[in-house]
Amino acid sequence: MVDDLSAIIGLVGVGVYLGSYWALNAGILRGDSAWYATLNIVAASCVLIDLQSNFNLPAALIQVSWIAISCYGLSRICARAHSLLPQKAEAPDPRMMRSHSYMDSLHEAATGRTVISKRWTG
Repeated sequence: MVDDLSAIIGLVGVGVYLGSYWALNAGILRGDSAWYATLNIVAASCVLIDLQSNFNLPAALIQVSWIAISCYGLSRICARAHSLLPQKAEAPDPRMMRSHSYMDSLHEAATGRTVISKRWTG
């Protein structure tokens, strides 16, 4: 009975592994999301529970490593969410960028001053 229950838990872990990996590749989850890290911890824990009934050292080491790496990633995600780590730089707003021509670059190099290009519409 216990072996059957641990096998079911192990199969749930495999399902969570495959489901989260599919969701990552389908663009539903992001690799740097708390959900993905949490699903990896749950999946590895379930497989590790199943390994207790039929122990396999290499497989157990993989699961423990997967849990440790996912916990590390989850802690970084939580720290970033609480502003303990620097945020990723956002791309500049293209509406705020100005036109910059080759002649402007030459003028800036010669004078050391920034020039704003004027666009002529005609």
